[in-house]
Amino acid sequence: MKSAKRRKSVFRPSMNESKLEDRLVLTAGTASANVIQVIPHPAAIAPNVTPAPAPSPISASVFAAARPLTVARLRLVYRQQALMAMRDLRSAIRSQIAQLGTNPTAQQSAAFNANVAGALNATALRLSTQASLLPNASARLVPAIQNALLGTSPRSLINRLSGLAASGRFTARPGIADLALTRVLNASSLQTSAQLNNFFRTTPVNRLSVDTNGNRIPLQQFMASQLINGVGNNFGLLAQNFPGVANSVLFPNGVVGTPTPAAQAAFNTQINNALATSAFQLGSGLSVFPQSSSLISQLQPVFFGNGTNSLTTNLQNLQLASPEFNTTLATAFNNGFQNTINPLNTFFNLPNQTNVTLPTTGFLSPFGTGFTGNSFFNGFNNGFATGTNPGFIGFGMAPTSFNTGFGTGFNNFVTNFNTGLGFNSTIGAGFPSTIGAGFPTGTTVV
Repeated sequence: MKSAKRRKSVFRPSMNESKLEDRLVLTAGTASANVIQVIPHPAAIAPNVTPAPAPSPISASVFAAARPLTVARLRLVYRQQALMAMRDLRSAIRSQIAQLGTNPTAQQSAAFNANVAGALNATALRLSTQASLLPNASARLVPAIQNALLGTSPRSLINRLSGLAASGRFTARPGIADLALTRVLNASSLQTSAQLNNFFRTTPVNRLSVDTNGNRIPLQQFMASQLINGVGNNFGLLAQNFPGVANSVLFPNGVVGTPTPAAQAAFNTQINNALATSAFQLGSGLSVFPQSSSLISQLQPVFFGNGTNSLTTNLQNLQLASPEFNTTLATAFNNGFQNTINPLNTFFNLPNQTNVTLPTTGFLSPFGTGFTGNSFFNGFNNGFATGTNPGFIGFGMAPTSFNTGFGTGFNNFVTNFNTGLGFNSTIGAGFPSTIGAGFPTGTTVV
């Protein structure tokens, strides 16, 4: 029993453990009840599905040569990242203002508000992901960031932006709209700056950097472990929700048969957006580490490559009605996880691990309880899942009342960020027309 534990490392996600500049400088530019077991015994893995070859290692000396992650350096890095997040949000909102025009209809105004809310939601996810890497951040820092951006207070950023939209400022002359937007985002920047300063001033992050046994570890190692746990959280949730979403999208109302081209296209889009969100969270976390841009070239083919070992290719080639569906789906996500953490371990100078497996329980949303469930944007932050299983953000069948502009704003923000990092999230040709008959509604996949 002990030897088995030594051979297998199971990551458990803990996403919840998981001074900006005084002025914002305006520079140019920019589910279901279905259950799937994701951890097959190694002997059950299909022999024709093999893990990707080990990636070319990133020299540990490259990372070691960078300045160590002292608290003072982290404060500077987090200030810079928060400022860049606001810069990207400003760019996204300005593009929407340009499309809104001077005399929008009620429908155009509603779409504008939803689109801006989606971009703001993605900004909150970006900053929350970065904050969750720090020790004890879930106690104060992550909730403070989310409440400041998305909360119900009149001073929250989302309510201040809504007030500007309702006042007609965004449909006034371009100079007036830009000035109003700048003032609001400057105020939000100052608020985020104060939150970060207060956290680093009052939280002994070095003393709180401990492993699962309570032993002190370097801060960099703690943050790296949090980052890897987040990858496991994302892939595990996607794997768990994949069968239910596939059934509801490809075979609506339990009608089996060959999926329609429209259904296949919709499912391709959902998978593409979900994987892009995973890359977005990983890239957001990596952004606080020096020299991390060198990792993206190794991670890109794992997420969005065209080779036989890429996660997108393996998901596209799944045959839903095949007896081997369970094994091939589990293998695809487990191999994707293994091939993602291999270069991460090398980069962070952590021990390489084999036969890692995804978690199947204990999933935690990076958003606090106030921003999950059906009370906030129709459950977008909790993934449209039903039943007792948590969903993956934005993955699943949206309710009929859902304003599609929200998803557009969110996914456009994610895509632009990923492109800037070097991720190309084009999923490819998509699922073939021979995808199979699928599973009737209510089938439990184990």
